[in-house]
Amino acid sequence: MEATPQYPGQGKVLFVDLEQQALRSAYLPLEIVRTFLGGRGANMMLLYNLFEDGRQPLEPEVPLVFGVGIMTTTLPSATRGNFTSCSPDSHAILDASGGDYFPAFLKRNGYDHLVIYGRSAQWTMLEIDGDTVSFRDAAPYVGMDNIDFTTAIERDLGLKEREDLAMARITRAGENLVLSAGIMGGPKAIWARGGGGAKMGSLQLKAILVRGKGRQIPTSKDFKLGGKAIGQKILGTSVIQNALKKVGTPFLYKPSRALGAIGTKNNQETTWHETLDADNFDPYRPGMDGCYLCPVQCRAMNDLTPEGKGGWGASALKGLTGNASYDKAQAEVEHHREKTYKGIRGDGKFDKYDHGDGPEYVTVGKFGPNLGIREPEQVLRLNNILNDLGMDSASAGGAIGWAMELFQRGILTAEDTGGLDLSWGNYPVIEQLLFMTSRRQGFGDVIADDARAVENGKYPPAALDYRMSVKGLFQSDPHDARILKAFALGLAVATRGMDHLRNRVTLEINARVNDDPEFKTALYGGFVAAEPNSYIGKEYAVRRCENTFAVGDSIGMCRFNTKLFNSPSLPDLEDFRRQLNELAGLNMSVAELEECGRNIIGIERLMNYRLGLRASDDTLPRRWFEEPIQVGPFKGEKIDRSEFEALKARFYEVTGLDDQGIPKPEWHEHLAQVATGFAVRVALPGSPTRTVVLDEPVENVAELRTALARRLGRDAETLQDRSLNVALDGHMVLSGESAEPVRNGSSVALVPALAGG
Repeated sequence: MEATPQYPGQGKVLFVDLEQQALRSAYLPLEIVRTFLGGRGANMMLLYNLFEDGRQPLEPEVPLVFGVGIMTTTLPSATRGNFTSCSPDSHAILDASGGDYFPAFLKRNGYDHLVIYGRSAQWTMLEIDGDTVSFRDAAPYVGMDNIDFTTAIERDLGLKEREDLAMARITRAGENLVLSAGIMGGPKAIWARGGGGAKMGSLQLKAILVRGKGRQIPTSKDFKLGGKAIGQKILGTSVIQNALKKVGTPFLYKPSRALGAIGTKNNQETTWHETLDADNFDPYRPGMDGCYLCPVQCRAMNDLTPEGKGGWGASALKGLTGNASYDKAQAEVEHHREKTYKGIRGDGKFDKYDHGDGPEYVTVGKFGPNLGIREPEQVLRLNNILNDLGMDSASAGGAIGWAMELFQRGILTAEDTGGLDLSWGNYPVIEQLLFMTSRRQGFGDVIADDARAVENGKYPPAALDYRMSVKGLFQSDPHDARILKAFALGLAVATRGMDHLRNRVTLEINARVNDDPEFKTALYGGFVAAEPNSYIGKEYAVRRCENTFAVGDSIGMCRFNTKLFNSPSLPDLEDFRRQLNELAGLNMSVAELEECGRNIIGIERLMNYRLGLRASDDTLPRRWFEEPIQVGPFKGEKIDRSEFEALKARFYEVTGLDDQGIPKPEWHEHLAQVATGFAVRVALPGSPTRTVVLDEPVENVAELRTALARRLGRDAETLQDRSLNVALDGHMVLSGESAEPVRNGSSVALVPALAGG
């Protein structure tokens, strides 16, 4: 770490010990930035260094790291930052991206990363005001959810969120260690995936408060001109103009439904009702909101009350064939829904959950077809409740959908649920269950354990056959990926679990891209078959998306406004390279920037390996391999196991991964030299090509043996052989292993001892 900034505008890394209420700060070296960038990438490097093997995610020694992107606040749509740790919700890393105002305010107050560890003796808030960092008693706010907490803090501090205050906070769901609890960054913004709210709650940290919007980051004239060009590029893209700015992400529901690829009733079915098409939300959409200084403003507001002024974005999608590219007649369909809502019980009574922010497409899908809900008013209200309770709609919806199918099949009964009728579409019970989950009351305590309900003894093992998760994380994307083989591969190999935002090849459902093979090949760096249900070349598409999105997260760019996620015309690595070099003077090429994306994936995979994940965990739910879909233009599709394994092997090869899904030794050594400053290559017995890299600094051969066994985890059986000697840099160590030093760059071989007579 460095004592001074290494480039203009670089912020500090602030280390916060909550137990001791102690603070330290330093700056990341340029080599780290050139290898992993900032935000998500640098977060993972910090976690990789600080994590002690064998620790459980909720232990206070496991840090919670927040990092803003290198260009957060300085580019249009660069508004974001990531919370990173080990996930209590899944078996993988926790890494959640979010925006609103907190990342921008933190960056402008002089901080790029917060590394938080230690359990506070009492509930605490961390307060940041430029160089002044203090600890504030949070006891008066314990038990408050998002709406009430925001009101109380604004009153007590005399500040207004999004004007002179930004916050990252948890609700009572986080306090109660609900595994789907996220960290709220505003009325709707949430760092959702992986259980960050539970992790923050385990440290007894209620909130991080940033006072004032801080100082503007100084930039050059050329940087400002480049930023203006990026803003024009974003606003000139069709999907931004016609969809995101007017109705938000729910525009994706119709093409998914028309394709027959919308996850319904825990993915037992793949189509649902037209009632949740985006235009059915028009009567309740009074306008749009968005993140700090973002020109897109893609977040739909909602107001179900009689006073609500709806109609924003009405008819926005009519005639846009790209909105229903596999059933073009759908583009002309409009529903002209009337505003008939009279309260959720139809009695004319309204409350705080009848207006709010959202929903996004994920919430429409996971709390609509996934649970058998068909009315937009019910989805809107559930969305507003989720925002207040601070829970990830993907995981909460996944957990409830799983329980509903178990109830349907008789694996769960009313006796198990405490009398709750978990029939599909039972809105009153779903609403009730959300509150019960946030409080861990009754059957809500089971839902609060999310995908871990079986391992925690709350469901029988037979329930795993119906769990729609990968690496223990419920699917985020409402798409059913049995048709879309690139989507399926992406969900299987995503480093944080079954999550589309790591690498989804959205353009696989864009007919114009699929019908232009030369363009598609150039787009992904290799031939990718036009047919969405083909396995050919999909590894190139997922690889390019994964690299690009990792870079986007690490500079702070919104995924919606990054090339490949929604459009081939949005800002790309060339745009990012130009701005990054102008801002930080890194002089990087596009190829080097893409390699940064691959490096980020590489260190995430190394971290997952330390958490116990192997190639066998890069897989998909049983249902998608064994049950074909029953409707739509691709009726009969499922995932062929042998084709999938061959596709995964090709993906590993183009990525540079070994057969266990981690970086091959040469790449691992490079990552280790940058991340930990230590790399020793170890040749294991049994094969001359079977080698691993130990990147944990050790002093001697005895420590090397211990560290190697710990790092190999369940693969360490061969090390139990007492006949294995250590050859260090070409000479055999036959005694005094604790006195034999091991240096960075050494070469080690485990060699069976010779014996005879």
